[in-house]
Amino acid sequence: MLRSGRAGNLMNASLNTIRVAHLLFGDGVWGVENYVYNLLASSKSSSVKPVIICTAEGAISQKFVGANAEIDFVPVSGYFDIRSMVALSTFFRKHKIDLVHVHLGLDSFVGTIAAKMVDLPVIMSVHFDKPNYMSYRSPAREMWNTCQIFKNKAIAHFLPITKNVAAELIQREAVAEQKTTVVHPGIPVFDVDRSVRKETRREFAADDDEIVVIGVGRLEPEKNFDCLVKACARLDPDEKVTAWIVGDGSQKEELERLVQTLNLQNRVKLLGYRRDVRKLLASADVFVLPSKAEPFGMSAVEAMMSGLPVVGTMGPGLGTIVDDRVTGLLVPPDDDAALGEAIQQLSSDKQMRENFGNAGRERAMQNFSSDQMAEKIVSIYRSVLSPAPI
Repeated sequence: MLRSGRAGNLMNASLNTIRVAHLLFGDGVWGVENYVYNLLASSKSSSVKPVIICTAEGAISQKFVGANAEIDFVPVSGYFDIRSMVALSTFFRKHKIDLVHVHLGLDSFVGTIAAKMVDLPVIMSVHFDKPNYMSYRSPAREMWNTCQIFKNKAIAHFLPITKNVAAELIQREAVAEQKTTVVHPGIPVFDVDRSVRKETRREFAADDDEIVVIGVGRLEPEKNFDCLVKACARLDPDEKVTAWIVGDGSQKEELERLVQTLNLQNRVKLLGYRRDVRKLLASADVFVLPSKAEPFGMSAVEAMMSGLPVVGTMGPGLGTIVDDRVTGLLVPPDDDAALGEAIQQLSSDKQMRENFGNAGRERAMQNFSSDQMAEKIVSIYRSVLSPAPI
């Protein structure tokens, strides 16, 4: 049984509503922010009254407008900002927060200390297997690791997103295994509207019988979309295959130059940032995620929910999502030859695409829905707030 030392909150566990403060101190809307958004959107979270706390108005606060959550702001200037810790603890007490849910380095450090000032329990979702401080040189790396171990003693329970993330956390930061519960991120189950397929393809000059391969993500080095471009150069030139790369980032110009250098202007199209990703997925045939490493891979979940077979890279993250040769194909990271071969195999085999796509949608609905995620997390909230059995 999970426990909290705060006597007042032990009684609140039996109440219909739990007031949970989510601390989101990032600078944009990325995977963590979408994780929280999907959690709040689930009907399984109806017993939770969420309060989103940001450091300032911006993209994150705008994301949660209309999300049935209170939104407030507490400026934070750094990890050891005592004034912010005091301001947060005052906010928690004033707004009658029952539990604090943290997610990343800054908010987990400042938020945990602030919560302990008013004896509130803290839950931490762990989204990455290797935090930023692991890239620091010694002795800074060891100092930060010691700080994390100290902070972790004050956290009631951890929610790593995969078994691999849990194992890394337990080994690296001395977290007891019984204080961890793996909870996969999830998205709302949605219907796939294939009626948009013809019109969408026409927008990008793709024929009805053309195989459209789609990749979605930030155009950053770790996402490795240059590997997808190189893989497309290896495809049979007589095959009608087009690749759509959806997203924006620092590598956009580099990818544009690579497409020109390899003379792939008619095969690879960079679509930029789009708000209609689900429409694009519904109009495609194969999804590709060529990342060098992924702690999870929510875009692959959305593709599977859209009924697409997935070509991804081997590793603990995508290996959690994609069942190799059942819902897609997994290839070694940064291997454009293997990636090209997998794309070629799927593009030339309609039955395989359909089988993998159907199995993938079923797997996504069964294992990676936001309702499943929310049900597990709310159960842990209540366990943390409940008194231990006598």
